[in-house]
Amino acid sequence: MLESDSRSLAVGGAGAGLILLLTLPSIFGTLSHFRSSKVKPSVYEDKDGVATDVSIANYSAKIPKALLAIFTLFGLFSAIALAILSTLDSRMVMFLDNWLNVAQWVLILVQTAVILTVRDTVRSYALGVYTALSATILLSILLFQDQLITTNSHARPNSVELGLRSIQLFVVVLSGFASVCIPRRPDVYYAEKLVDRMTTVSALSKYSFSWIGPLLALARDRKRLELVDLPKMNHLTRSKDLMNSWSETKHTKPLWAEIILAHKFPLMLQWFLTLVQAFGNVAPTFVTYKILQLLEKRVPGQTVGPEAWIWVLTLTLTTIASAWAESWLYWISWSEIALPVRAQLSTLVFQKAMRRKDVKGASAKANKKAPGDDGAPTDTLANAAVTDKPEVVEDDSDPKGKQSTVNLIAIDAKRVSDFCSFNNYFPGCVFKLTVSFTFLISIIGWKSLLAGFAAMSLSLPINIYFSKRYSDATERLMKVRDVKMAVVTEALQGIRQIKFSALETNWHDKIGKVRETELTEQWNVFVSDAFLLFCWITNPIALAATSLAVYAWLYGELTPSVAFTAIGIFGALEVTLAVIPELTTYLIDSWVSIHRIEKYLAAPEISENTSDGPNISFEDASIAWPSDEEKVDGDERYVLRNLNFSFPPEELSVVSGKTGTGKSLLLASILGEVDLLSGKINVPRAPHTLDRHDDLATRANWIIPSAVAFVAQIPWIENASIKDNILFGLPYDEYRYEKVLEVCALKKDLQMLGDGENTEIGANGINLSGGQRWRVTFARALYSRAGILVLDDIFSAVDAHVGRFIFERGLTGELGVGRTRILVTHHVALVKSKTKYIVELGDGTVEHSGLVKELESDGTLQQIISHEGAEINDSGSATAINSEDSSDGEGETLLKVDSKKKDAKKFIEDEAREEGRVKTAVYMNYLKASGGLPYWSLAVASFAAVQVLITGRSWWLRLWTRDNQHTSMTHAFTYSFQVHSMAPNFTTSSNPMFYANSSEIPDHPLSYWLGIYVGISIVSALIGTFRYWYIFTGSIRASRRLFDELSFTVLRTPLRWMDTVPLGRILNRFTSDFYVVDARLANDIGFGANNVFRLIGIMIAGIFVSPWIILLSFVLLTLCVYVALQYLPGAREVKRLESNAKSPIFEQFGSALTGVSTIRGFDKSSIYISRMFSKIDDHSTSYWYLWAFNRWMGWRMSIVGGFFATFVSIFILCMKNIDAALAGFALSFALEYSSTVIWTIRHYANLELDMNAAERIIEYSNLPTESLEGIDPPAAWPSEGRLEVTDLVVGYAPDLPPVLQGLTFNVARKERIGVVGRTGAGKSSLTLALFRFLEARQGAIYIDGLDISTIKLQALRSRLAIIPQDPVLFSGTVRSNLDAFNDHDDSALYDALARVHLLTGTNTPESATSNPNKNTNPFASLSSPITEGGLNLSQGQRQLLCLARAIVSRPKIMVLDEATSAVDMATDALIQRSIREEFGDSTLIVIAHRLSTIVDFDKILVLGEGRVEEFGSPRELWGRENGVFRGMVEQSGERGELERVVLGKTSE
Repeated sequence: MLESDSRSLAVGGAGAGLILLLTLPSIFGTLSHFRSSKVKPSVYEDKDGVATDVSIANYSAKIPKALLAIFTLFGLFSAIALAILSTLDSRMVMFLDNWLNVAQWVLILVQTAVILTVRDTVRSYALGVYTALSATILLSILLFQDQLITTNSHARPNSVELGLRSIQLFVVVLSGFASVCIPRRPDVYYAEKLVDRMTTVSALSKYSFSWIGPLLALARDRKRLELVDLPKMNHLTRSKDLMNSWSETKHTKPLWAEIILAHKFPLMLQWFLTLVQAFGNVAPTFVTYKILQLLEKRVPGQTVGPEAWIWVLTLTLTTIASAWAESWLYWISWSEIALPVRAQLSTLVFQKAMRRKDVKGASAKANKKAPGDDGAPTDTLANAAVTDKPEVVEDDSDPKGKQSTVNLIAIDAKRVSDFCSFNNYFPGCVFKLTVSFTFLISIIGWKSLLAGFAAMSLSLPINIYFSKRYSDATERLMKVRDVKMAVVTEALQGIRQIKFSALETNWHDKIGKVRETELTEQWNVFVSDAFLLFCWITNPIALAATSLAVYAWLYGELTPSVAFTAIGIFGALEVTLAVIPELTTYLIDSWVSIHRIEKYLAAPEISENTSDGPNISFEDASIAWPSDEEKVDGDERYVLRNLNFSFPPEELSVVSGKTGTGKSLLLASILGEVDLLSGKINVPRAPHTLDRHDDLATRANWIIPSAVAFVAQIPWIENASIKDNILFGLPYDEYRYEKVLEVCALKKDLQMLGDGENTEIGANGINLSGGQRWRVTFARALYSRAGILVLDDIFSAVDAHVGRFIFERGLTGELGVGRTRILVTHHVALVKSKTKYIVELGDGTVEHSGLVKELESDGTLQQIISHEGAEINDSGSATAINSEDSSDGEGETLLKVDSKKKDAKKFIEDEAREEGRVKTAVYMNYLKASGGLPYWSLAVASFAAVQVLITGRSWWLRLWTRDNQHTSMTHAFTYSFQVHSMAPNFTTSSNPMFYANSSEIPDHPLSYWLGIYVGISIVSALIGTFRYWYIFTGSIRASRRLFDELSFTVLRTPLRWMDTVPLGRILNRFTSDFYVVDARLANDIGFGANNVFRLIGIMIAGIFVSPWIILLSFVLLTLCVYVALQYLPGAREVKRLESNAKSPIFEQFGSALTGVSTIRGFDKSSIYISRMFSKIDDHSTSYWYLWAFNRWMGWRMSIVGGFFATFVSIFILCMKNIDAALAGFALSFALEYSSTVIWTIRHYANLELDMNAAERIIEYSNLPTESLEGIDPPAAWPSEGRLEVTDLVVGYAPDLPPVLQGLTFNVARKERIGVVGRTGAGKSSLTLALFRFLEARQGAIYIDGLDISTIKLQALRSRLAIIPQDPVLFSGTVRSNLDAFNDHDDSALYDALARVHLLTGTNTPESATSNPNKNTNPFASLSSPITEGGLNLSQGQRQLLCLARAIVSRPKIMVLDEATSAVDMATDALIQRSIREEFGDSTLIVIAHRLSTIVDFDKILVLGEGRVEEFGSPRELWGRENGVFRGMVEQSGERGELERVVLGKTSE
């Protein structure tokens, strides 16, 4: 017993030392507790959040602490009793060991005492974990001692000793459990929302993923989860905290290295768990090997010894421990690495976007592709959907376009974060290979293993080649996805123009071409993937067959323990080796993405190029629009040179000049949004946002003299209420707010809106008219605290009396006076009375500048006014009549819709979400799209065939490894059923068949067994590869069809739907959802089906051992299904929330990129970054819970699966006559049960969650479209352009009142009609009815005698033309915008440009000058690039280009909707003349603000409240004493001039 005692003492001493170490934190904690003089705060607070009084009151650790104390005392007393007994009774063994146990219990009692006294919840939780570790060590020591006692034949323990030892074992387990049941802290709250409870609950709840159980139960009961139901993230995942920690350190290394350093601790833990998992994976196979060895040695009919049962217990423990390590590995990978990395990269990109130069010009690389004047390459540009986009021509690894920037967050950040989550597979492969090889060499020897690897290496060249192909195809695929996103975005942004011009089919084809390129690349990825899968399937077969063959040849036999263990390890290696090529492709993908992000983050930022000064002044400054490229030859940016002037502070200054002379550029320079080429710009330095203390602002300190407010050339409005847009984050001052509404003439508009100031505005103010948009943005500037107002032309879209009102009451009224106001305008005469300083720009320089008094005295002012004034309007006060409104399509009418509703209605509805499981119809739709019943029948057959071959291969191995006493295949069936038949006396020993069959088995050479084994393997490899390739073909087919249906429908949905759905929401379908459908669904289906058939195979293999196993597997499968049913409702809901949470990120990003100059002008970047934080956090939260739910399920499944292998082992050991070969066959499958069940359910869950993408796509594909019915009109229709409107009644929706009520008027051919009327009169409704965006409820519109409601929409819209106030241009070239489909020659296009005065005699293509200081006219070449939205042109140039486009198409009926509002008046007058000349053969309907534009027309149509107020010639209407038209003329500031034109016109 001495030897036992010494071993026991050594173990006991070591254990006591370890427990003492674990007790030290308790001792030090107590000492520091007594030393500390700090008063403990009454409220618990940490980095995650703050506890509330309620949560502190609800926190209680009394029960676990009390139980811990009771169990520890109980254990100590039983240990003391045993030690005293062993002291008194000399026959009892382990006298010293028992006293050592007492010492160990005393140490645990010390730990318990400290836990009871410590008030710090987090410390008591940590000490509880140490106590649990101590209890685990003590349990191991007690078990070791008990084993020594039971194996000692000299001294058997008496019943008292046995009882006391059993009590200790039992109590130490309970103590351990009690110590991990102490909750860590009270619930904490962040921004008044509960923080996730993972670090709140006890260690037991945390490490078993039980803390999310209540949330799953909530989802199951309610069948729905909302974002508010999900607790907030902890500080390790919140984007704001991540950003703060990122900005605390300097980043000098490459981005990938910085990310690794920022997340080094989770990455180290991830790698450590990977190492643990490498051993955990091999452990069950090692245990199987030991069990099979025991069975080989056993004499048939004998029972197995106790050693076998210890191995069964070990199998259970290793399986469960390995599953737990794997669960935590996955959890760490996603929750602590992938999610924080993605959030961090997203915020970095967004922050950069807020600081990056706002580059509007096309890149120099794109310019080089468009040579000067010959325009040769534009055929390809116009025809190829891909190449008419400058941002596509440029290097795709350098994202510049708005959409490419959004892709950085949508795709690149995700790819990098995904790779971070499974980067550990690389070291994991090394760990697993090392452990597996070590084990294999010990079983089959190095020669066999080497031979196997030699055979496997034959596929290496194929692997390398297709890995390269895969990565190349993926890179191309990413680029095409960028192109597709840009084309789709452009189509959606320009949808009004597309619909007005009936270009849906053309754009559908254009998008289709890019999509086809994308699918071609996706197919290339799939083909490469199929070959990689082939390598994955064949490698382990080659390895196994060669290794076993060489082993059998070397040793002359193949035992079951060797064969089945080796096969088990080869199977594990199969996944390990297969992952390497795929991982390499993921590594390359994320490498490309991280470099794209890094390149974006390194791009030039807005620099401090203005100097602090008392007022805004320019000293010899030369400025150009920003460029992020080095200065190159042929830099075609527009440059303003040699600027020398100073704007007087607290006064009104005006900037004027012809269209395209750089007025907006000058304003941008004040904001610092330009490249300063030379000289100096002085601007008073504004205080930082945080130093303004807006929340403390009062009327007395409201104005900050150096702060800036900006109204851009294109009014930028957010998707928020009118009130929120005006307040723009400032506190509400009732007097100031009401005053702003009054002076911006918004009160009447708000009365018309049902919800008044709370009316929600769509993105970019889509549901406001042009004038309303301008006035809301001006109101925002007036309400602001800025002492400097920088205003682009606020008068262009409002009529004269409103313009005058805004000027007098707003700009120079109470709220404007005393502020420095710099205004760009063409209406110099209107504003000159109160203007202090004027700057007139010419071609690239200042024509005139100076104080108004000085310029007036030397006659220059009159000259400036004459430049601005139109020929017919020398008073300069251009008058308009449309009461601050113009229609830009649905415009004001949407307001009317709301105005009639009593209840507040959201303009942008919340995104809809399906409920419950994905509907069967969605699955059927997808299955049908991918090939239907014949296709899927063959797919199922191929999966079934592979599983039959795999099971057959293992069975063949079982036959091969049997010896002469082993049963044949025939007998295996009879044996298994007879042994377990209900007849008790019927056994194998009495069955004569047993001997008959075994005696008939002939001996076969190795080549026979090996040949058939390899034959089966090759066939299974070929069919195995074919089935994946086959699934990929169906996936491409389904993707093509679903995309085609979606783009067809979305392009043809009613305009109102397009206006009320944010762009990001639609883009989410076209990008993220199709990424899932294209790339992931095929794998979900393929691998899912594979696992289902594997599961069936495992159950069938179990039958060969015992029919009871099938019963057992069904019981366990039922348990697994139960777990899955608890999991799926929550997972489905969270997945849908995650899909929906992506859209707001894209919308916010897109909106902020559009309005970046306004945001920066107001110095609101930090507010938008905070907003982005919350949207990213919403997405992170839903993704976090998706993974938390997944781990909750995975861990529970693993436990159930672990028991399957245990039960099969028990069955095998209980059966006395089973041979080792059959046992090996059964166990090799049984060990797979756990992972197969988990993966089957995981793939089903993934399939259901990914089908959510198909569901969202199909939802939009089934939207109602505009009418596709009708007749084709005659080819030459309309030949005259006659228009008859009879008793027309239209409304916006069946349940809304009509907006046009009985409209009747006739327009003869070639007549020019001016339409006037105040806001809400129905002007835009008339336009929409003419183009059938609104269908007639009553009455009709006839064009050339044909009722337009009877003809096809496409035919109608293609024969009419409209030029909206908001010009829509598409990226490409001047040519592609004028003539998108190459119907006209160059001379016709140049002619059209000349007629709208974009080309003059001095800058026609033939006379393009080469003077380096002369700005190039972008219209001199048809190949000049136009960027996304035409943003490299001024607003006026865009309007003129749209007019030129209409001139090219020469329609018979033309609608001009305030088409020249942003053009200077001299140019406008010239254009009006061009229109009269060019459209002399067309019927013209013009909605205008300037009465001078339409006063000489044939007829004027005055509308009021949807009815015709007056209709007749100007002379006729002038003659009506109290007529509406006459009243308008009299109210205008140019009555004399207009009267002269009216009377002059009629007297001719």
